[in-house]
Amino acid sequence: MTEHQTSEPMSAVDRAWLDMDDPCNPMVISAIFQLEGPVDAANLQKVMVERLLRFPRFSQRIDRSQGAPHWVTDRNLDYRNHVHVRRLPHGAKDRELRKAISAEVSRELDQNQPLWRLLLFPCPSGPVTVLFRAHHALADGIALVTLLIDSTDSGFQRAPEPPAAAMPVFRPGPLGGLIDGLILLNDGLIKLRGMVRSKSGRLRLLQQFHEGRDAVAAVRHVLALPENNPAPLCKPLSGRRGVAWADDIALEPLRHQAKVLGVRVNDLLMAALAGAFGRQLHHNSAELPPDQNLRISVPVNLRHGKGRALGNHFGLVLLDLPVGEPCQMTRLRLVSERMAELKDSAQARATMLGLAAAGHLPVPLERKLVDRIGSKAIAVVSSLPGPRRQVHIGGARMRNLVFWPPQSGGIGLGLSFFSYASRLSFGISADLALLPNPRGLLEAFRSELEELQALQPVPEPAEAEPLPDVA
Repeated sequence: MTEHQTSEPMSAVDRAWLDMDDPCNPMVISAIFQLEGPVDAANLQKVMVERLLRFPRFSQRIDRSQGAPHWVTDRNLDYRNHVHVRRLPHGAKDRELRKAISAEVSRELDQNQPLWRLLLFPCPSGPVTVLFRAHHALADGIALVTLLIDSTDSGFQRAPEPPAAAMPVFRPGPLGGLIDGLILLNDGLIKLRGMVRSKSGRLRLLQQFHEGRDAVAAVRHVLALPENNPAPLCKPLSGRRGVAWADDIALEPLRHQAKVLGVRVNDLLMAALAGAFGRQLHHNSAELPPDQNLRISVPVNLRHGKGRALGNHFGLVLLDLPVGEPCQMTRLRLVSERMAELKDSAQARATMLGLAAAGHLPVPLERKLVDRIGSKAIAVVSSLPGPRRQVHIGGARMRNLVFWPPQSGGIGLGLSFFSYASRLSFGISADLALLPNPRGLLEAFRSELEELQALQPVPEPAEAEPLPDVA
C-alpha cells in the first residue's frame, strides 16, 4: 500500500492549531510527572513508548505535499529521536531542574517528525522527573492528560483499546478535492432531506438553527470585547519561558471552605489568582483602578464521555478577574457571579466553531482571526481532575502531575490546576518579557489562598422585629 493511500486529512480545528505555531509561542502542551522509588530509566522509556504508540497519531507526521496538511504514517519512526535522558549534575536542586525544563518548553517541535517528545531527568538524590510534550494539533490538553493517566499501570489495564481511526479514501489529482467535497455535500443533502420529512427531524433543525444563531452572537460578542488588560502584561513576547509549580496544596480544606462560603472550589482558585495578579502588578508599580480587570481564557471540555479521543474538542470562555478590587470577599463574590454566568453561555461552542472556521481560511486570514480572539485575553488557565488515588508507572509511584497549556497569538501566560490523590498542583509557564519571575506569582497565589481559607462568611442582616402597636 502506498503512503498516499494511508493519509488522513487533518480536521479544520487541528489545522488551525498547527498553523498557529510561532517561534516565540510554540503550540505545544507540556506536562511533567515525578516518579519515586527505584526507577529503571531504560524500562521506563520502553513502557512509555509502548503505551504512547498504541495511539496511531504518535507514529504519524505532517504531510503537506497534497496541499492541505494530512497525517501520514512515518515509516522511518525511530523513537530515539523522541525520547531522551538528560542527567542533571549531582546534587542539583529544584532551580536547576526548573531551568532545564524552561529551556525545553521554549522550543518548537520538528514538524518533519511525529509531534511529540519525552525527556527523563534522573536525579540521584530525588525522584525521576518526566517531561512529556505534544503539539496541540495532535490533541487538546484534556485528551493528552487523560492519555497520560491511561498510561499508568492501573490505567493501562483498565483503558479500552484506542478506536481505530477510519481512513478515508484519498482521491489524487487536481479534481480529487472537488470530488470529495461534492460527495460530502450530497451526503449532507440526503441527511437534510430525511430530517425535514419527520417532526423530530424538523425540531432538531430548528434547535440547530437557534444554537448556530447563539454561536454567531457569542463570536461577535468576543470580537467586540475591549482590549483593556493591564499594560505591563501586554508586551511583545520574547520567546524565552520560565516555569514554576507547586504540588502540595491540600484539597479537603479548600472543599470545606468553599462549602462554608457558599461558593465552588474553582471560585476560590480564581479569586486567589485574581489577588495574586493584583499583588504582582502592584509590586511592579502598576497603578490599578478598583474596576481594573484581567481577562483570562478558560478551556471547556465539549466531549461526551471521558475524553479519550485524540484531536481538539474543546471551547473557550473568557473570564474577567477583578485584579483591581482591594476587598478579598468582594473579589470572591465577583468571581463566583461571573463564573456562574459563563457556565451556561454559548461562548465555549462559539470559539470552537470559530477555530473550525479559521482552519478553512488561508493561513494569513486564519492567523488574523485567531490573533483577534487571542488578543482579548492575557492568560490561558486550565483546570483538570486527576486520579483520586496514587498511581504507578513501570512500578514506580507517581508523586505528582503538572501541565502547562499552550497559548495562541500574543498570549504569553499558561496556568493550570490539576487534582491528584487529595492534593492540587498549580503550574505556571510564562514568557519572561511578561513575568520575569514566575515563582513570585506562585508565592503570591499561595498567600492569597491562605487568606481566603481564613475568611468567615458575612452574616445576613437580621430582619428588624415589628414594633408593638401602641394603644
